[in-house]
Amino acid sequence: MSTDVVAPVAAGGVLPEEGGAAVRVDGLADLRAVARELGAVAALTALARLLPVAALPGECVLLPDDVPPSGGWARVGEVASDVGTLLVWRAPCAAVAPGPAARAAEVPGPAAPAADEGAATSAADAAWRVGVAWVRTGLCERLTDRAVERLRGRTVGGTATVNLPPVRLVLADAALAHLEAQSLLGGVASRDEAPAAGSPDRRPVVSGSSLARVTAVLDRSSRAVHNLFGASGYVDGDAARLARTIDLLGHASGTLPGRGSETHHSREGQDA
Repeated sequence: MSTDVVAPVAAGGVLPEEGGAAVRVDGLADLRAVARELGAVAALTALARLLPVAALPGECVLLPDDVPPSGGWARVGEVASDVGTLLVWRAPCAAVAPGPAARAAEVPGPAAPAADEGAATSAADAAWRVGVAWVRTGLCERLTDRAVERLRGRTVGGTATVNLPPVRLVLADAALAHLEAQSLLGGVASRDEAPAAGSPDRRPVVSGSSLARVTAVLDRSSRAVHNLFGASGYVDGDAARLARTIDLLGHASGTLPGRGSETHHSREGQDA
């Protein structure tokens, strides 16, 4: 089955004002800015307005407490982010397939509706994962912003910590990782080359290998930036909660099933 994802263009909306500025969300790429400026709760709320909450049977998603999924999902835990609480929900498991006797007794007929339902679930799950990847990209930038703010106020030998060569290298690598994630998700393109709004070509196709690569580069980036906080990044504070949220979103919705066993090198060079 194809693991390509068509990220739909949905009608967006304006999020509540914070800091005197409203944030408008017209498509999945806009979730990055929401996550960077407002955090995971606002970004996932906006994602749920753009797309239906979806996951494959037995898989989990993280959602704000005012965005409950429908249809028999089970709440299995909660996660404290830097700006609020996220709830962990598990999708209902697939129905058990009937045994041979039951199948023999069935009246022959088309099985297309069940197949269509499974394909629709897979497509919705894949689209949701692309949205979460955009959210994670913004959250990684948010974590980097917090690290820079903290290190600007600290010095080593009279030099601001943020200006030390090893620190600058980590920050440069993080910036490149964020740009790579945007490119793989279809968000770094010249405005002159961008299709017109509403055009079918405006819906970028994200392959399963590209989504796996996005997950890998964001994992590596967030963990390297998290180390810049030193010991303070591992106490129960905003930095630790933000880093943990990024990790858990990646575990829950980062890689399409069947791609998780790929190694870093096997993902290198695959088409994006």
